[in-house]
Amino acid sequence: MRHDARYEVTHYFVMLDVRTFGVPAAQRRIHAGFDLNLYGNGFRHPAMLSIPNGELRATLQQLSAACRDVVSQAKENCTIEILPFDATLVLDVKRHFEPEALVRIRITHSRGLDQPAGATEEKALADVTASLDALGVKKSS
Repeated sequence: MRHDARYEVTHYFVMLDVRTFGVPAAQRRIHAGFDLNLYGNGFRHPAMLSIPNGELRATLQQLSAACRDVVSQAKENCTIEILPFDATLVLDVKRHFEPEALVRIRITHSRGLDQPAGATEEKALADVTASLDALGVKKSS
């Protein structure tokens, strides 16, 4: 709440090279899961932010800790990763280029690259978003 956190959900795709003898190589795009991007701001001095800034690092650490708590509650058999972008400062164009920290939660599976996401990943996504909603994190429109 203190970082005015919000999240958005996007599909996670992988590109699979299909190489069969005697046939030109082809690529297949496979929906392998979901990316849940968590943004946070609320910096005291946004005009003075830079990558080595301690306030940005503290925000990233707090968002990552919240993600770990949320992910620990998901009980599905899939792979859930937390990807903090230590050197990323996102500018929100909808909010007059206000700076935001970004942490990504990736929900995918380990069934093989040629297998699409299924009900397990969708259930894990529902669990994670429900936990974020319970924390008061808003979904981006």
